[in-house]
Amino acid sequence: MVMNRILLREKIEEEPFEVAEKQKIGVTGMSRGAGTSFAAITLAKALSLDKTKRVTYLEICGANFSNKPLIYDVLGMDKRFEGREFIRFYEEIKQGREIRRRRNLDERINWALMAPEDLKKAVKLAPLEIVRLVSNISGDIIVCDIGDCDQKEEFLKDMDAILFVIDPMPSMLLAGFSSLQDAKRLEYRGKNVVWVLNKMNAGVNKRELQDFIKVKNTIQFPYIEPEKRYAAEYNCKIPYELREIKAQLLEPMKKICQHIMIT
Repeated sequence: MVMNRILLREKIEEEPFEVAEKQKIGVTGMSRGAGTSFAAITLAKALSLDKTKRVTYLEICGANFSNKPLIYDVLGMDKRFEGREFIRFYEEIKQGREIRRRRNLDERINWALMAPEDLKKAVKLAPLEIVRLVSNISGDIIVCDIGDCDQKEEFLKDMDAILFVIDPMPSMLLAGFSSLQDAKRLEYRGKNVVWVLNKMNAGVNKRELQDFIKVKNTIQFPYIEPEKRYAAEYNCKIPYELREIKAQLLEPMKKICQHIMIT
Protein backbone atom coordinates (compact mmCIF):
# COMPACT_ATOMS: atom_id res chain seq x y z
CA MET A 1 0.00 0.00 0.00
CA VAL A 2 1.40 3.42 -1.03
CA MET A 3 0.11 6.86 0.00
CA ASN A 4 0.32 9.68 -2.54
CA ARG A 5 1.87 12.25 -0.20
CA ILE A 6 3.61 15.53 -1.04
CA LEU A 7 6.88 16.51 0.67
CA LEU A 8 7.22 20.25 1.27
CA ARG A 9 10.24 21.66 3.08
CA GLU A 10 12.45 24.70 3.08
CA LYS A 11 15.66 24.63 1.09
CA ILE A 12 18.50 23.85 3.48
CA GLU A 13 22.18 23.80 2.71
CA GLU A 14 23.35 20.32 3.55
CA GLU A 15 26.57 20.24 5.54
CA PRO A 16 28.98 17.33 5.07
CA PHE A 17 28.57 14.79 7.84
CA GLU A 18 31.90 13.68 9.21
CA VAL A 19 32.70 11.42 12.11
CA ALA A 20 36.08 11.66 13.78
CA GLU A 21 37.28 8.09 13.68
CA LYS A 22 40.18 6.70 15.63
CA GLN A 23 43.13 5.29 13.75
CA LYS A 24 44.13 1.80 14.87
CA ILE A 25 47.70 0.66 14.32
CA GLY A 26 48.48 -2.98 15.04
CA VAL A 27 52.04 -3.86 16.01
CA THR A 28 52.93 -7.53 15.89
CA GLY A 29 56.05 -9.67 15.57
CA MET A 30 57.20 -12.44 13.29
CA SER A 31 58.29 -14.43 16.34
CA ARG A 32 58.28 -14.14 20.11
CA GLY A 33 61.07 -11.81 21.21
CA ALA A 34 61.21 -9.95 17.89
CA GLY A 35 60.74 -6.63 19.71
CA THR A 36 57.03 -6.00 19.18
CA SER A 37 56.50 -4.14 22.44
CA PHE A 38 59.66 -2.08 21.99
CA ALA A 39 58.46 -0.99 18.54
CA ALA A 40 54.93 -0.27 19.78
CA ILE A 41 56.09 1.78 22.77
CA THR A 42 58.53 3.71 20.59
CA LEU A 43 55.79 4.45 18.06
CA ALA A 44 53.36 5.60 20.75
CA LYS A 45 55.98 7.93 22.24
CA ALA A 46 56.93 9.36 18.84
CA LEU A 47 53.27 10.00 17.98
CA SER A 48 52.58 11.60 21.37
CA LEU A 49 54.98 14.43 20.49
CA ASP A 50 52.25 15.78 18.19
CA LYS A 51 50.14 17.74 20.67
CA THR A 52 47.13 17.71 18.34
CA LYS A 53 46.75 13.92 18.70
CA ARG A 54 45.58 11.85 21.65
CA VAL A 55 47.57 8.63 21.67
CA THR A 56 46.71 5.37 23.43
CA TYR A 57 49.01 2.39 23.90
CA LEU A 58 46.87 -0.74 24.19
CA GLU A 59 48.45 -4.02 25.24
CA ILE A 60 46.54 -7.01 23.86
CA CYS A 61 47.49 -10.13 25.80
CA GLY A 62 46.63 -13.71 24.96
CA ALA A 63 46.43 -16.86 27.04
CA ASN A 64 50.22 -16.99 27.49
CA PHE A 65 50.61 -13.48 28.88
CA SER A 66 52.04 -14.88 32.12
CA ASN A 67 55.16 -15.99 30.22
CA LYS A 68 56.32 -12.47 29.34
CA PRO A 69 57.23 -9.37 31.36
CA LEU A 70 54.41 -6.92 31.93
CA ILE A 71 54.76 -3.56 30.20
CA TYR A 72 53.39 -2.20 33.47
CA ASP A 73 56.62 -3.33 35.15
CA VAL A 74 58.91 -2.49 32.24
CA LEU A 75 57.87 1.18 32.38
CA GLY A 76 57.48 1.39 36.16
CA MET A 77 53.81 2.27 36.22
CA ASP A 78 53.74 1.78 39.98
CA LYS A 79 56.10 4.76 40.24
CA ARG A 80 54.44 6.80 37.51
CA PHE A 81 50.99 6.46 39.08
CA GLU A 82 52.04 6.65 42.70
CA GLY A 83 49.36 8.62 44.54
CA ARG A 84 46.81 8.39 41.74
CA GLU A 85 44.52 5.71 40.37
CA PHE A 86 45.67 3.35 37.63
CA ILE A 87 42.57 2.15 35.81
CA ARG A 88 42.65 -1.59 35.17
CA PHE A 89 40.95 -1.64 31.80
CA TYR A 90 41.07 -5.43 31.60
CA GLU A 91 39.08 -5.72 34.82
CA GLU A 92 36.69 -2.95 33.75
CA ILE A 93 35.90 -4.73 30.48
CA LYS A 94 35.57 -8.09 32.22
CA GLN A 95 33.01 -6.58 34.60
CA GLY A 96 31.10 -4.97 31.73
CA ARG A 97 31.79 -1.42 32.88
CA GLU A 98 31.91 1.68 30.67
CA ILE A 99 35.46 2.77 29.77
CA ARG A 100 34.83 5.72 27.46
CA ARG A 101 36.58 8.92 28.56
CA ARG A 102 38.61 7.03 31.20
CA ARG A 103 42.38 7.32 30.91
CA ASN A 104 45.71 6.41 32.46
CA LEU A 105 47.43 9.51 31.15
CA ASP A 106 51.18 9.81 31.54
CA GLU A 107 53.58 11.61 29.18
CA ARG A 108 50.64 12.36 26.87
CA ILE A 109 49.93 8.65 26.38
CA ASN A 110 46.89 6.77 27.65
CA TRP A 111 48.22 3.42 28.93
CA ALA A 112 45.80 0.50 28.69
CA LEU A 113 47.87 -2.32 30.15
CA MET A 114 47.65 -5.69 31.78
CA ALA A 115 48.29 -4.90 35.47
CA PRO A 116 49.93 -7.14 38.09
CA GLU A 117 46.56 -7.47 39.81
CA ASP A 118 45.07 -8.77 36.54
CA LEU A 119 47.86 -11.32 36.36
CA LYS A 120 47.30 -12.34 39.97
CA LYS A 121 43.57 -12.80 39.42
CA ALA A 122 44.11 -14.44 36.00
CA VAL A 123 41.90 -11.89 34.25
CA LYS A 124 41.73 -13.06 30.63
CA LEU A 125 39.65 -11.38 27.98
CA ALA A 126 37.74 -13.35 25.38
CA PRO A 127 38.16 -12.21 21.75
CA LEU A 128 34.85 -10.30 21.80
CA GLU A 129 35.90 -8.54 25.00
CA ILE A 130 39.17 -7.51 23.35
CA VAL A 131 37.17 -6.10 20.43
CA ARG A 132 35.09 -4.11 22.91
CA LEU A 133 38.25 -2.81 24.59
CA VAL A 134 39.78 -1.70 21.26
CA SER A 135 36.52 -0.12 20.09
CA ASN A 136 35.78 1.84 23.26
CA ILE A 137 39.18 2.95 24.52
CA SER A 138 39.75 6.72 24.31
CA GLY A 139 42.17 8.21 21.82
CA ASP A 140 42.63 9.48 18.28
CA ILE A 141 45.40 6.99 17.54
CA ILE A 142 45.36 3.55 19.17
CA VAL A 143 48.68 1.71 19.04
CA CYS A 144 47.77 -1.94 19.63
CA ASP A 145 50.61 -4.16 20.86
CA ILE A 146 49.29 -7.52 19.68
CA GLY A 147 51.06 -10.53 21.16
CA ASP A 148 50.20 -14.21 20.84
CA CYS A 149 46.45 -14.43 21.26
CA ASP A 150 43.40 -16.19 19.90
CA GLN A 151 42.12 -14.77 16.60
CA LYS A 152 45.23 -12.62 16.20
CA GLU A 153 44.81 -12.43 12.43
CA GLU A 154 41.21 -11.25 12.85
CA PHE A 155 42.36 -8.39 15.09
CA LEU A 156 45.00 -7.43 12.52
CA LYS A 157 42.36 -7.35 9.78
CA ASP A 158 40.57 -4.64 11.75
CA MET A 159 43.65 -2.40 11.95
CA ASP A 160 44.15 0.62 9.68
CA ALA A 161 47.86 -0.17 9.43
CA ILE A 162 50.16 -2.94 10.67
CA LEU A 163 53.77 -2.79 11.84
CA PHE A 164 55.27 -6.22 11.35
CA VAL A 165 58.47 -6.57 13.38
CA ILE A 166 61.17 -9.01 12.27
CA ASP A 167 64.20 -10.21 14.23
CA PRO A 168 66.88 -11.11 11.62
CA MET A 169 68.37 -13.94 13.69
CA PRO A 170 68.08 -17.10 11.51
CA SER A 171 66.45 -19.19 14.24
CA MET A 172 63.87 -16.45 14.81
CA LEU A 173 63.16 -16.23 11.08
CA LEU A 174 62.58 -19.96 10.85
CA ALA A 175 60.36 -19.99 13.94
CA GLY A 176 58.15 -17.22 12.60
CA PHE A 177 57.81 -18.22 8.95
CA SER A 178 54.06 -18.96 9.21
CA SER A 179 53.45 -15.51 10.77
CA LEU A 180 55.36 -13.93 7.90
CA GLN A 181 53.10 -15.70 5.41
CA ASP A 182 50.01 -14.52 7.29
CA ALA A 183 51.22 -10.91 7.13
CA LYS A 184 51.96 -11.19 3.43
CA ARG A 185 48.41 -12.44 2.82
CA LEU A 186 47.03 -9.41 4.65
CA GLU A 187 49.18 -7.11 2.52
CA TYR A 188 48.06 -8.90 -0.65
CA ARG A 189 44.44 -8.26 0.35
CA GLY A 190 45.13 -4.53 0.60
CA LYS A 191 46.20 -4.05 4.22
CA ASN A 192 48.84 -1.37 4.80
CA VAL A 193 51.75 -3.37 6.25
CA VAL A 194 54.99 -1.66 7.31
CA TRP A 195 57.88 -4.12 7.54
CA VAL A 196 60.33 -3.34 10.35
CA LEU A 197 63.68 -5.11 10.61
CA ASN A 198 64.60 -4.83 14.28
CA LYS A 199 68.02 -5.35 15.92
CA MET A 200 69.93 -4.85 12.68
CA ASN A 201 73.69 -5.17 13.17
CA ALA A 202 76.90 -5.95 11.31
CA GLY A 203 76.48 -9.70 11.85
CA VAL A 204 73.34 -9.89 9.72
CA ASN A 205 73.82 -11.34 6.23
CA LYS A 206 71.49 -8.97 4.42
CA ARG A 207 71.40 -11.00 1.20
CA GLU A 208 70.37 -14.19 2.99
CA LEU A 209 67.88 -12.24 5.05
CA GLN A 210 66.25 -10.76 1.95
CA ASP A 211 66.25 -14.12 0.16
CA PHE A 212 64.34 -15.59 3.09
CA ILE A 213 61.74 -12.89 3.82
CA LYS A 214 61.32 -11.64 0.22
CA VAL A 215 59.94 -8.30 1.41
CA LYS A 216 60.64 -4.96 -0.24
CA ASN A 217 60.73 -1.50 1.33
CA THR A 218 61.71 -2.48 4.85
CA ILE A 219 62.51 0.00 7.61
CA GLN A 220 65.47 -0.83 9.84
CA PHE A 221 65.85 -0.39 13.58
CA PRO A 222 69.49 -0.67 14.64
CA TYR A 223 70.51 -2.99 17.43
CA ILE A 224 70.23 -1.00 20.66
CA GLU A 225 73.04 -1.74 23.08
CA PRO A 226 71.83 -3.62 26.19
CA GLU A 227 73.24 -1.03 28.59
CA LYS A 228 70.96 1.63 27.10
CA ARG A 229 67.89 -0.58 27.41
CA TYR A 230 68.82 -1.49 30.98
CA ALA A 231 69.40 2.17 31.87
CA ALA A 232 65.95 3.09 30.54
CA GLU A 233 64.20 0.41 32.59
CA TYR A 234 66.14 1.10 35.78
CA ASN A 235 65.12 4.75 35.47
CA CYS A 236 61.48 3.97 34.56
CA LYS A 237 61.90 5.67 31.20
CA ILE A 238 60.54 4.96 27.76
CA PRO A 239 63.64 4.05 25.72
CA TYR A 240 62.80 6.68 23.09
CA GLU A 241 63.18 9.32 25.81
CA LEU A 242 66.91 8.64 26.08
CA ARG A 243 68.88 10.93 23.80
CA GLU A 244 71.17 8.20 22.47
CA ILE A 245 68.28 5.87 21.58
CA LYS A 246 66.16 8.64 20.06
CA ALA A 247 69.08 9.66 17.84
CA GLN A 248 69.25 6.10 16.48
CA LEU A 249 65.50 5.74 15.92
CA LEU A 250 64.42 9.22 14.85
CA GLU A 251 64.73 8.68 11.09
CA PRO A 252 63.15 5.19 11.09
CA MET A 253 60.22 6.56 13.11
CA LYS A 254 59.71 9.40 10.63
CA LYS A 255 59.53 6.84 7.81
CA ILE A 256 57.03 4.72 9.74
CA CYS A 257 54.76 7.70 10.38
CA GLN A 258 54.86 8.54 6.67
CA HIS A 259 53.96 4.96 5.71
CA ILE A 260 51.02 4.76 8.10
CA MET A 261 49.88 8.18 6.89
CA ILE A 262 49.55 9.91 10.24
CA THR A 263 48.20 13.40 9.50
